[in-house]
Amino acid sequence: MPSWLLLVFVTFVWFLMVGVTVTQYAVEDAKRGIPVNQRRGVSWLPGIPIFPLMFWGVAWVVDQFVEPWGTWTIGGFHAVIGGLCVISIGRNVWRLWSMEKST
Repeated sequence: MPSWLLLVFVTFVWFLMVGVTVTQYAVEDAKRGIPVNQRRGVSWLPGIPIFPLMFWGVAWVVDQFVEPWGTWTIGGFHAVIGGLCVISIGRNVWRLWSMEKST
């Protein structure tokens, strides 16, 4: 996998993590009866530029010594986390939809 593609993938997964938090807050606020226009939000700064670059840098350094292992390890880790994020977002959206449907 090209180095730039790993950076794009890792950044995408970190945005998915922000999506998990946003949907989780929406569900919690809906349970408390908070109106939609007054619900909490999430800031993706400074985590998004810092952490993806950090993981990408670790993968690059490891790849300098043992060629594919840095990319495989960081990419695999983020693939698993990304899958869990998609499941969590889906579950939270389903809960939010169910709560709003019943009211």
